[in-house]
Amino acid sequence: MSDKSRLFTYGTLTFQEVMIHLIGREIPYEKAKINGYSAFVVKGQNFPALRKTTSSSSTNGIMYSNLETEDWKILDQFEDYFYNRVVEEIVLEDGTHQKAFTYVVSPKFYYLLDSNVWDSKKFQNNSLNSFLDMIIGFDNK
Repeated sequence: MSDKSRLFTYGTLTFQEVMIHLIGREIPYEKAKINGYSAFVVKGQNFPALRKTTSSSSTNGIMYSNLETEDWKILDQFEDYFYNRVVEEIVLEDGTHQKAFTYVVSPKFYYLLDSNVWDSKKFQNNSLNSFLDMIIGFDNK
């Protein structure tokens, strides 16, 4: 399988409800992490952005597979202007390494990031429902 069909997610896209709303179907996934990056909250928002940090840091997330060309169009439109889609090495839960796309914040936009690291449990408990309400109007066509 090509890395062009894989996406590592670390924030709102790790939630199946969000992906199903955007893509319109369930996407195969597995737990994974990315080394050398940390996910920070975007100032004034309830979602994170991934940025390079120390080589000893890592961020847990989900790697989706079997994404199609149309899916990428939707995801690229959904992601904000300060993200770049890049290929990085991802470590799966079983320890194997694979290449996958992920969305990272461009260095020129690091100033948009808070010093707080993303907390997915906090998001799930406090913001997921309102986030889903917000994206209901997202036109993915």
